[in-house]
Amino acid sequence: MGKTVYILGAGFSMEFGAPSQANLLKAIYDLKNHSNYSKLKKRKVNMWIEELDKFIVTSLKVSEEEKIHYPLEDIYTPIDKSIVEGCSFKDYDIYKLFTLRNTLNNLVMLALKNEIDKAVGKEALLEKFSQFIINQCKSRLLNESEDRVSIITTNWDIILDNSLHRTINKDPIPKGHKFSGVLDYCCYISSLDERDHKVKPGLYAIGKGRYNVKLLKLHGSLNWSQCPKCSRLYVKLYQRFNGAYIFKKYYCRHCEKNYNLNKCYTNKLFTNLITPTFLKNLNNIQNKLVWQNAGIELSEAEKIVFVGYSLPQADFEFKQLMSRMLRKDVNIEVYLTAQDNYLKLNGAIDYGKAGYRYRNFFSGRNIKMYFGGTLEFINNLSL
Repeated sequence: MGKTVYILGAGFSMEFGAPSQANLLKAIYDLKNHSNYSKLKKRKVNMWIEELDKFIVTSLKVSEEEKIHYPLEDIYTPIDKSIVEGCSFKDYDIYKLFTLRNTLNNLVMLALKNEIDKAVGKEALLEKFSQFIINQCKSRLLNESEDRVSIITTNWDIILDNSLHRTINKDPIPKGHKFSGVLDYCCYISSLDERDHKVKPGLYAIGKGRYNVKLLKLHGSLNWSQCPKCSRLYVKLYQRFNGAYIFKKYYCRHCEKNYNLNKCYTNKLFTNLITPTFLKNLNNIQNKLVWQNAGIELSEAEKIVFVGYSLPQADFEFKQLMSRMLRKDVNIEVYLTAQDNYLKLNGAIDYGKAGYRYRNFFSGRNIKMYFGGTLEFINNLSL
Protein backbone atom coordinates (compact mmCIF):
# COMPACT_ATOMS: atom_id res chain seq x y z
CA MET A 1 0.00 0.00 0.00
CA GLY A 2 1.18 3.51 -0.79
CA LYS A 3 1.34 6.30 1.76
CA THR A 4 -1.60 8.64 2.40
CA VAL A 5 -1.05 11.98 4.11
CA TYR A 6 -4.06 13.66 5.75
CA ILE A 7 -3.87 17.45 5.99
CA LEU A 8 -6.25 18.92 8.56
CA GLY A 9 -7.24 22.55 8.95
CA ALA A 10 -9.46 24.59 11.24
CA GLY A 11 -12.62 23.14 9.70
CA PHE A 12 -11.75 19.72 11.11
CA SER A 13 -11.41 20.96 14.70
CA MET A 14 -14.42 23.26 14.37
CA GLU A 15 -16.57 20.18 13.79
CA PHE A 16 -15.59 19.06 17.31
CA GLY A 17 -16.06 22.37 19.13
CA ALA A 18 -13.03 24.55 18.36
CA PRO A 19 -13.92 28.13 17.38
CA SER A 20 -12.93 29.55 14.02
CA GLN A 21 -10.06 32.02 14.02
CA ALA A 22 -12.59 34.74 13.18
CA ASN A 23 -14.48 33.96 16.39
CA LEU A 24 -11.48 33.61 18.68
CA LEU A 25 -11.50 37.22 19.85
CA LYS A 26 -15.14 36.97 20.86
CA ALA A 27 -14.31 33.74 22.70
CA ILE A 28 -11.53 35.60 24.54
CA TYR A 29 -13.91 38.33 25.72
CA ASP A 30 -16.39 35.63 26.78
CA LEU A 31 -13.80 34.36 29.28
CA LYS A 32 -14.92 37.21 31.56
CA ASN A 33 -18.05 35.20 32.26
CA HIS A 34 -16.24 31.91 32.92
CA SER A 35 -17.40 30.60 36.28
CA ASN A 36 -15.07 27.63 36.79
CA TYR A 37 -11.91 29.59 37.61
CA SER A 38 -10.76 30.18 41.15
CA LYS A 39 -10.85 33.79 42.35
CA LEU A 40 -7.11 34.15 41.78
CA LYS A 41 -7.27 32.72 38.25
CA LYS A 42 -10.33 34.77 37.37
CA ARG A 43 -8.62 37.95 38.54
CA LYS A 44 -5.58 37.13 36.41
CA VAL A 45 -7.65 36.29 33.31
CA ASN A 46 -9.69 39.48 33.62
CA MET A 47 -6.49 41.49 33.99
CA TRP A 48 -5.13 39.91 30.78
CA ILE A 49 -8.35 40.70 28.92
CA GLU A 50 -8.16 44.32 30.08
CA GLU A 51 -4.54 44.56 28.87
CA LEU A 52 -5.49 43.18 25.45
CA ASP A 53 -8.57 45.38 25.25
CA LYS A 54 -6.49 48.47 25.99
CA PHE A 55 -4.12 47.61 23.13
CA ILE A 56 -6.98 46.99 20.67
CA VAL A 57 -9.02 50.08 21.55
CA THR A 58 -6.27 52.58 22.43
CA SER A 59 -3.30 51.59 20.26
CA LEU A 60 -5.05 50.02 17.27
CA LYS A 61 -7.98 52.49 17.50
CA VAL A 62 -10.70 49.89 17.04
CA SER A 63 -14.24 50.86 18.03
CA GLU A 64 -16.11 49.15 20.86
CA GLU A 65 -18.66 47.85 18.36
CA GLU A 66 -16.09 46.24 16.07
CA LYS A 67 -13.45 44.96 18.46
CA ILE A 68 -14.84 41.43 18.82
CA HIS A 69 -14.74 41.13 15.00
CA TYR A 70 -11.18 42.43 14.63
CA PRO A 71 -8.95 39.89 12.81
CA LEU A 72 -6.48 38.12 15.05
CA GLU A 73 -3.83 38.53 12.33
CA ASP A 74 -4.13 42.31 12.61
CA ILE A 75 -3.35 42.11 16.34
CA TYR A 76 -0.43 39.71 16.13
CA THR A 77 1.20 41.28 13.05
CA PRO A 78 2.05 44.74 14.46
CA ILE A 79 3.29 43.11 17.67
CA ASP A 80 5.48 40.56 15.88
CA LYS A 81 6.80 42.98 13.27
CA SER A 82 7.79 45.53 15.91
CA ILE A 83 9.57 42.82 17.90
CA VAL A 84 11.43 41.56 14.80
CA GLU A 85 12.49 45.08 13.84
CA GLY A 86 13.43 45.98 17.42
CA CYS A 87 11.17 49.03 17.51
CA SER A 88 8.41 50.22 19.80
CA PHE A 89 4.73 50.39 18.87
CA LYS A 90 2.84 53.42 20.18
CA ASP A 91 3.27 53.28 23.98
CA TYR A 92 4.72 49.76 23.96
CA ASP A 93 8.47 49.14 24.14
CA ILE A 94 10.00 45.76 23.21
CA TYR A 95 9.59 44.30 26.69
CA LYS A 96 5.91 45.34 26.85
CA LEU A 97 5.32 43.88 23.38
CA PHE A 98 6.80 40.52 24.42
CA THR A 99 4.60 40.57 27.53
CA LEU A 100 1.54 41.49 25.46
CA ARG A 101 2.14 38.68 22.98
CA ASN A 102 2.49 36.20 25.83
CA THR A 103 -0.76 37.53 27.30
CA LEU A 104 -2.51 37.10 23.96
CA ASN A 105 -1.17 33.55 23.61
CA ASN A 106 -2.50 32.70 27.08
CA LEU A 107 -5.94 34.07 26.26
CA VAL A 108 -6.06 32.26 22.92
CA MET A 109 -5.27 28.95 24.63
CA LEU A 110 -7.87 29.50 27.36
CA ALA A 111 -10.51 30.55 24.83
CA LEU A 112 -9.88 27.44 22.72
CA LYS A 113 -10.16 25.23 25.79
CA ASN A 114 -13.34 26.94 26.97
CA GLU A 115 -15.10 26.58 23.61
CA ILE A 116 -14.00 22.98 23.10
CA ASP A 117 -15.25 22.03 26.58
CA LYS A 118 -18.75 23.13 25.56
CA ALA A 119 -18.89 20.68 22.64
CA VAL A 120 -20.52 17.28 23.12
CA GLY A 121 -22.06 14.61 20.95
CA LYS A 122 -19.46 13.89 18.26
CA GLU A 123 -16.87 11.97 20.27
CA ALA A 124 -17.69 8.70 18.48
CA LEU A 125 -16.87 10.22 15.08
CA LEU A 126 -13.54 11.51 16.30
CA GLU A 127 -12.73 8.10 17.83
CA LYS A 128 -13.61 6.48 14.50
CA PHE A 129 -11.06 8.63 12.68
CA SER A 130 -8.43 7.92 15.35
CA GLN A 131 -9.04 4.18 15.15
CA PHE A 132 -8.85 4.31 11.35
CA ILE A 133 -5.44 5.99 11.51
CA ILE A 134 -4.08 3.71 14.23
CA ASN A 135 -5.19 0.53 12.45
CA GLN A 136 -2.91 1.50 9.56
CA CYS A 137 -0.04 2.54 11.83
CA LYS A 138 -0.08 -0.89 13.50
CA SER A 139 1.24 -2.44 10.29
CA ARG A 140 4.66 -1.49 11.68
CA LEU A 141 4.28 -4.17 14.33
CA LEU A 142 4.67 -6.78 11.57
CA ASN A 143 7.11 -4.86 9.41
CA GLU A 144 8.88 -1.75 10.72
CA SER A 145 9.41 -0.50 7.16
CA GLU A 146 5.63 -0.25 6.67
CA ASP A 147 4.77 3.46 6.75
CA ARG A 148 1.30 3.96 5.34
CA VAL A 149 -0.10 7.12 6.89
CA SER A 150 0.64 10.42 8.58
CA ILE A 151 -1.28 13.55 9.58
CA ILE A 152 -0.22 17.15 9.01
CA THR A 153 -2.22 19.87 10.73
CA THR A 154 -2.12 23.64 11.07
CA ASN A 155 -4.25 23.55 14.24
CA TRP A 156 -3.06 24.43 17.75
CA ASP A 157 -5.75 22.54 19.63
CA ILE A 158 -5.22 19.05 21.06
CA ILE A 159 -8.64 17.55 20.30
CA LEU A 160 -7.15 15.00 17.90
CA ASP A 161 -3.98 14.51 19.98
CA ASN A 162 -6.01 13.38 22.97
CA SER A 163 -8.27 11.16 20.89
CA LEU A 164 -5.31 9.40 19.25
CA HIS A 165 -3.61 9.00 22.63
CA ARG A 166 -6.76 7.53 24.21
CA THR A 167 -7.21 5.12 21.33
CA ILE A 168 -3.58 3.99 21.46
CA ASN A 169 -3.91 3.31 25.18
CA LYS A 170 -6.92 1.03 24.68
CA ASP A 171 -4.47 -1.60 23.46
CA PRO A 172 -2.91 -3.81 26.12
CA ILE A 173 0.74 -3.08 26.83
CA PRO A 174 2.86 -6.10 25.83
CA LYS A 175 4.97 -7.79 28.45
CA GLY A 176 8.38 -6.16 28.76
CA HIS A 177 7.17 -2.82 27.35
CA LYS A 178 5.90 0.40 28.93
CA PHE A 179 3.61 1.43 26.06
CA SER A 180 1.73 -0.12 23.14
CA GLY A 181 2.37 2.74 20.70
CA VAL A 182 3.14 6.46 20.82
CA LEU A 183 1.89 9.69 19.37
CA ASP A 184 4.80 10.96 17.27
CA TYR A 185 5.15 14.73 16.76
CA CYS A 186 8.18 14.10 14.51
CA CYS A 187 10.51 16.28 16.56
CA TYR A 188 12.61 15.75 19.68
CA ILE A 189 10.29 15.60 22.71
CA SER A 190 10.46 14.90 26.43
CA SER A 191 7.55 14.13 28.72
CA LEU A 192 6.54 17.01 31.00
CA ASP A 193 5.71 14.36 33.58
CA GLU A 194 8.97 12.50 34.12
CA ARG A 195 7.05 9.39 35.20
CA ASP A 196 4.87 9.23 32.09
CA HIS A 197 6.49 6.56 29.90
CA LYS A 198 3.79 6.79 27.22
CA VAL A 199 5.22 10.05 25.85
CA LYS A 200 8.25 9.00 23.81
CA PRO A 201 9.81 9.96 20.45
CA GLY A 202 8.52 7.92 17.53
CA LEU A 203 11.91 6.50 16.54
CA TYR A 204 12.38 5.25 20.11
CA ALA A 205 9.07 3.39 19.88
CA ILE A 206 9.99 1.78 16.57
CA GLY A 207 13.36 0.78 17.98
CA LYS A 208 11.52 -0.96 20.81
CA GLY A 209 9.41 -2.92 18.34
CA ARG A 210 6.26 -0.83 18.80
CA TYR A 211 4.47 1.62 16.46
CA ASN A 212 4.17 5.38 16.06
CA VAL A 213 1.29 7.61 14.94
CA LYS A 214 2.71 10.63 13.14
CA LEU A 215 0.98 13.96 13.87
CA LEU A 216 2.95 16.90 12.49
CA LYS A 217 1.73 20.23 13.91
CA LEU A 218 3.11 22.96 11.67
CA HIS A 219 2.08 25.86 13.90
CA GLY A 220 2.87 24.39 17.30
CA SER A 221 0.50 23.01 19.91
CA LEU A 222 -1.32 23.91 23.11
CA ASN A 223 0.42 21.07 24.95
CA TRP A 224 3.96 21.95 23.87
CA SER A 225 6.32 23.96 26.01
CA GLN A 226 9.98 24.60 25.31
CA CYS A 227 13.16 25.35 27.23
CA PRO A 228 14.84 28.56 26.01
CA LYS A 229 18.22 27.22 27.12
CA CYS A 230 18.47 23.74 25.55
CA SER A 231 15.43 23.93 23.19
CA ARG A 232 13.97 20.66 24.47
CA LEU A 233 10.26 20.36 23.76
CA TYR A 234 8.12 19.11 26.66
CA VAL A 235 4.79 17.41 26.03
CA LYS A 236 1.87 16.34 28.19
CA LEU A 237 -1.15 14.59 26.74
CA TYR A 238 -4.02 15.81 28.88
CA GLN A 239 -7.31 13.97 28.93
CA ARG A 240 -8.72 17.47 29.24
CA PHE A 241 -6.37 20.41 28.81
CA ASN A 242 -6.52 22.47 32.01
CA GLY A 243 -4.37 25.44 31.10
CA ALA A 244 -1.42 24.06 33.03
CA TYR A 245 1.27 26.05 31.24
CA ILE A 246 -0.75 29.21 31.70
CA PHE A 247 -1.34 29.25 35.44
CA LYS A 248 1.67 27.27 36.62
CA LYS A 249 5.38 27.73 35.96
CA TYR A 250 7.43 24.81 34.70
CA TYR A 251 11.20 24.52 34.33
CA CYS A 252 13.47 22.28 32.26
CA ARG A 253 14.55 19.47 34.59
CA HIS A 254 17.50 18.56 32.36
CA CYS A 255 18.97 22.06 32.56
CA GLU A 256 18.33 22.15 36.30
CA LYS A 257 20.41 18.99 36.62
CA ASN A 258 23.13 19.84 34.08
CA TYR A 259 23.69 23.44 35.17
CA ASN A 260 22.66 23.23 38.82
CA LEU A 261 19.77 25.63 38.28
CA ASN A 262 16.80 26.08 40.59
CA LYS A 263 13.72 27.65 39.00
CA CYS A 264 15.76 30.10 36.95
CA TYR A 265 14.22 32.25 34.22
CA THR A 266 16.85 30.94 31.76
CA ASN A 267 15.21 27.50 31.73
CA LYS A 268 11.59 28.47 32.39
CA LEU A 269 9.42 26.74 29.80
CA PHE A 270 7.51 28.86 27.30
CA THR A 271 4.63 28.07 24.96
CA ASN A 272 5.51 26.95 21.45
CA LEU A 273 2.94 28.51 19.12
CA ILE A 274 3.47 30.00 15.66
CA THR A 275 1.22 33.05 15.59
CA PRO A 276 -1.26 33.75 12.75
CA THR A 277 0.58 36.50 10.90
CA PHE A 278 2.24 36.96 7.53
CA LEU A 279 5.51 37.06 9.51
CA LYS A 280 5.57 33.51 10.82
CA ASN A 281 8.84 32.78 12.58
CA LEU A 282 9.85 29.25 11.60
CA ASN A 283 13.42 29.48 12.90
CA ASN A 284 12.79 27.51 16.09
CA ILE A 285 14.81 24.28 15.85
CA GLN A 286 11.88 22.07 16.88
CA ASN A 287 9.50 23.70 14.40
CA LYS A 288 12.16 23.30 11.70
CA LEU A 289 12.25 19.57 12.44
CA VAL A 290 8.47 19.35 12.09
CA TRP A 291 8.51 21.23 8.78
CA GLN A 292 11.43 19.20 7.44
CA ASN A 293 9.65 15.96 8.30
CA ALA A 294 6.41 17.30 6.82
CA GLY A 295 8.29 17.80 3.55
CA ILE A 296 9.47 14.19 3.65
CA GLU A 297 5.93 12.94 4.32
CA LEU A 298 4.62 14.94 1.35
CA SER A 299 7.38 13.63 -0.92
CA GLU A 300 6.50 10.02 -0.06
CA ALA A 301 2.73 10.41 -0.45
CA GLU A 302 0.85 8.72 -3.25
CA LYS A 303 -2.35 10.32 -1.97
CA ILE A 304 -3.09 13.59 -0.15
CA VAL A 305 -6.40 14.13 1.63
CA PHE A 306 -7.31 17.66 2.77
CA VAL A 307 -10.02 17.86 5.45
CA GLY A 308 -11.36 21.22 6.65
CA TYR A 309 -8.34 23.12 5.34
CA SER A 310 -9.23 26.21 3.29
CA LEU A 311 -5.79 26.71 1.68
CA PRO A 312 -5.56 30.32 2.96
CA GLN A 313 -3.26 32.84 1.31
CA ALA A 314 -1.53 33.47 4.66
CA ASP A 315 -0.16 29.91 4.62
CA PHE A 316 2.20 30.67 1.76
CA GLU A 317 5.06 28.79 3.48
CA PHE A 318 3.05 25.58 3.48
CA LYS A 319 1.90 26.14 -0.09
CA GLN A 320 5.52 26.56 -1.10
CA LEU A 321 6.41 23.33 0.73
CA MET A 322 3.70 21.46 -1.16
CA SER A 323 4.77 22.94 -4.49
CA ARG A 324 8.33 21.82 -3.84
CA MET A 325 7.75 18.37 -2.39
CA LEU A 326 4.59 16.82 -3.89
CA ARG A 327 4.99 14.25 -6.65
CA LYS A 328 3.63 15.08 -10.08
CA ASP A 329 1.34 12.04 -10.04
CA VAL A 330 0.01 12.43 -6.48
CA ASN A 331 -3.75 11.91 -6.10
CA ILE A 332 -5.55 14.64 -4.19
CA GLU A 333 -8.88 14.58 -2.36
CA VAL A 334 -10.37 17.67 -0.73
CA TYR A 335 -13.23 17.75 1.80
CA LEU A 336 -14.75 21.21 2.30
CA THR A 337 -18.16 22.54 3.30
CA ALA A 338 -20.98 23.55 0.98
CA GLN A 339 -20.08 27.20 1.64
CA ASP A 340 -16.67 26.54 0.06
CA ASN A 341 -18.11 25.43 -3.27
CA TYR A 342 -16.80 27.80 -5.92
CA LEU A 343 -19.65 27.09 -8.36
CA LYS A 344 -22.65 29.33 -7.82
CA LEU A 345 -26.18 28.15 -8.54
CA ASN A 346 -26.09 29.58 -12.05
CA GLY A 347 -22.78 27.88 -12.80
CA ALA A 348 -20.62 31.00 -12.44
CA ILE A 349 -17.34 30.77 -10.56
CA ASP A 350 -16.86 32.50 -7.21
CA TYR A 351 -13.13 33.20 -7.15
CA GLY A 352 -13.10 33.94 -3.41
CA LYS A 353 -14.16 30.43 -2.35
CA ALA A 354 -11.77 27.87 -0.89
CA GLY A 355 -12.86 25.41 -3.55
CA TYR A 356 -11.60 27.69 -6.29
CA ARG A 357 -8.26 28.16 -4.50
CA TYR A 358 -7.79 24.39 -4.68
CA ARG A 359 -8.91 24.20 -8.30
CA ASN A 360 -6.45 26.95 -9.20
CA PHE A 361 -3.47 25.79 -7.10
CA PHE A 362 -3.72 22.11 -8.11
CA SER A 363 -5.11 22.66 -11.61
CA GLY A 364 -2.47 20.48 -13.26
CA ARG A 365 -2.96 17.53 -10.90
CA ASN A 366 -5.47 14.76 -10.31
CA ILE A 367 -7.84 16.35 -7.79
CA LYS A 368 -11.30 15.42 -6.51
CA MET A 369 -13.36 17.78 -4.35
CA TYR A 370 -16.25 17.02 -2.03
CA PHE A 371 -18.40 19.57 -0.23
CA GLY A 372 -19.94 17.52 2.56
CA GLY A 373 -17.40 18.62 5.16
CA THR A 374 -15.54 16.71 7.84
CA LEU A 375 -18.53 14.53 8.75
CA GLU A 376 -18.86 13.23 5.18
CA PHE A 377 -15.18 12.35 5.20
CA ILE A 378 -15.29 10.44 8.51
CA ASN A 379 -18.57 8.69 7.73
CA ASN A 380 -17.06 7.31 4.51
CA LEU A 381 -14.08 5.74 6.33
CA SER A 382 -13.94 1.96 6.54
CA LEU A 383 -12.37 0.50 9.68
